[in-house]
Amino acid sequence: MESSNIQRFCEIMKILKNSGLTNGFTPKKVYDTLESLGPSFIKLGQILSARVDLLPAEYCIELSKLRTDVAPMPYEEVEEILRKNYENIDEVFVYVERTPLGSASIAQVHKAKLKKNNKEVAIKIRRPNIEQIMANDLNLFRKALHMLQLNKLIKVIDIDLALDQIYETTMEETNFKYEADHLKEFKERNRDNEYIDCPTVYTKLCTEDVIVMEYIDGIKVYEKEKLEKDNYNLETISNIICENYIKQTLEDGFFHADPHPDNIMIKDDKVIFIDLGMVGRLTDKSKDSIKKCIKSMLAKDYKTITDVILSLSKQYGKNELDYQKLESDITLLIQEYLTLELENINIAKFANEMFNLLREHKLMLDKDVTMMIRGDGVIEGVLKNVNPKISFLNVLSLSKYGQNEVFTIDNIKETSTRVIRSMDNLIDLPTEVNTLLKSVNSGQTKFKVELSESANQVDKLENLVHEVVIGFIDGCLVIATAIIDVKELKFIGAILVFILTIWLIIKMIKDLIHRGY
Repeated sequence: MESSNIQRFCEIMKILKNSGLTNGFTPKKVYDTLESLGPSFIKLGQILSARVDLLPAEYCIELSKLRTDVAPMPYEEVEEILRKNYENIDEVFVYVERTPLGSASIAQVHKAKLKKNNKEVAIKIRRPNIEQIMANDLNLFRKALHMLQLNKLIKVIDIDLALDQIYETTMEETNFKYEADHLKEFKERNRDNEYIDCPTVYTKLCTEDVIVMEYIDGIKVYEKEKLEKDNYNLETISNIICENYIKQTLEDGFFHADPHPDNIMIKDDKVIFIDLGMVGRLTDKSKDSIKKCIKSMLAKDYKTITDVILSLSKQYGKNELDYQKLESDITLLIQEYLTLELENINIAKFANEMFNLLREHKLMLDKDVTMMIRGDGVIEGVLKNVNPKISFLNVLSLSKYGQNEVFTIDNIKETSTRVIRSMDNLIDLPTEVNTLLKSVNSGQTKFKVELSESANQVDKLENLVHEVVIGFIDGCLVIATAIIDVKELKFIGAILVFILTIWLIIKMIKDLIHRGY
């Protein structure tokens, strides 16, 4: 270990020893410790505050307070970085303001003006060697935790798994090529939407250390008085943001993963998303799974919900998964929320309870799915501040993504195919049962369980099969009646459902009286 690393390791060890964490963890202790450890760990805390799948809500809330500026680089250092990246900065910029617009752990932003077109721009400048500094800090932090055996005391988080994921996220954010690409992709995906935009990026001026983008002098989305003074309709703004964020996640599969109020601005009748350093991506498979989960919630199909969640998760720890308990816990949680009206469901609260449940079962959702759910909760909070009457879930249910998903052509075909296959199996079932019973009577097949009054039992079993078939047909008619739009067919279907249901009830009562089964 180099001398500089040894010195930094000793510093980290000292801060951890003095933190009081060996006597137990609290959100405030974790906050104070990360703040004392410096810029790398402030960034770690900021990332952790967004990981509601890893940490309980009270820790995320406390760590979100770390979203404050850190000490800025001296302007001389900024100028040195610019001169290193451009042959002659005087030929590129008319001026670069000495005082930064903001300063964070990875980079800081300065306002400037381009010499070529006199456009005002924002220059995002990466701190020198930040990638290596953060990688070293995280590695030393991991070693210190293990040496102090804090990793064994931490019950609220799987620390090694968390640090691996945080390292991956941090390395993405320190690579400015990614952020420049994110800005271009976001603008392209929303080019047909006259109300949504992001800063234009000047690709030819971007380097590994610098991003040059359009300067947005707009109104922050939370500045309601300024928006109203400029005659903006707050209800319209909230609906535009909500509908677009739903599109970002369920259609584009490419979304702003940190949509807090400082990252959303209003300018020239447009909603501008800024700071796309952290984005989420959903595969087509993940998007389909999420839509399937939404449909299953509406249908109260808790087994499918459980299966979908498992398909989007990975298990950690040594204990075997208790599927029945997981399904039971998910059922109880969702049933509690399904009793509420959509506008009364708090997405962030529901997400926190779901993530607590998954942690109990040692399950972790896919990172991007987690960021999507967390982003939905953050957006809902932003919208409630702008327009308290809006409901994210109401907008979702009325949008094309929520309203028509259940009865798409593909879904109807899939359901019809399943029904036909099930009907074929049920039609064959009486024949198969009859064949089985004949083979039993002929002595070709034997059961270990002895049947008394076998002829009577066969009659009862045949009656049961007939009732199952009629019950299934009755269920199919219920679904068909719900889907069909033609009034006459609906009426006929309702009559058939009524007749079959009454027949089944009479049969069940009759069997019960005669101890049928």
